[in-house]
Amino acid sequence: MYKKINNIDFIKNNSGSAIIEFSLVIFIIMLLIKLFISVTEYQSTIGKLDRISYSLAGIIRERNRLYSDDEMLTQNNVNDLASLANNMLLTSGISSNNFAITVETLHFNPTESAAPGNKIINDTKSEEFSVGTCHPIRSLREMADLSPYSNRGRWVPLYQVTLCLPAPTGYQALFSQTESIPILRSSAITIER
Repeated sequence: MYKKINNIDFIKNNSGSAIIEFSLVIFIIMLLIKLFISVTEYQSTIGKLDRISYSLAGIIRERNRLYSDDEMLTQNNVNDLASLANNMLLTSGISSNNFAITVETLHFNPTESAAPGNKIINDTKSEEFSVGTCHPIRSLREMADLSPYSNRGRWVPLYQVTLCLPAPTGYQALFSQTESIPILRSSAITIER
């Protein structure tokens, strides 16, 4: 009733179906492993970009103490931040080729009232500085409502740091259907202290 299978006969089966199925299963398992490695590398890179953008936003937040009460951000400050971010990327094991940074500032005109209608953007102080080409997903001007009214009777300035890197090559090969290279983007928003 039951046929005893000899292991050697099973491997040398003339029909070859076991070997073909085995090779297909191994191929599918290898594809899944490649997929998991690519997704993990992508998520790891995003996490590192998030940490770096939060660190840079913290430096900008404390800029009054670091830059001798100089409230205005300059392109030289952003160049220094880009150099720091580049070093942080290299120490975390990420290639910084085609790295870009954008820092946006949003200042408001002085006002006596905390009414949201009195929150008027000061265009002479509100600026955007970049090193490379990097655009935030959402402009800081669109998020002006995030600024609180302080006890000193003013709307607190906002800062947004956006870092951009090309996606890892494994992720590009698996998930990019277009000719352009997908961009990893991380933004951090902070208020002035």
